[in-house]
Amino acid sequence: MSNLLCGKCGKECNASNVYVCSDCGSFICSDCRKSAGEICPDCFGRLNKLC
Repeated sequence: MSNLLCGKCGKECNASNVYVCSDCGSFICSDCRKSAGEICPDCFGRLNKLC
């Protein structure tokens, strides 16, 4: 799998450790998800595991 950049902190992450917002489509790393809970820090949508 490819690496993706976190939309919040810019860290490069393995795609299996990335969450995607169901509303705006932002990619969020697992560290930023822990900080924000299960809510997208950009639009307050729901974060779901990418893979």
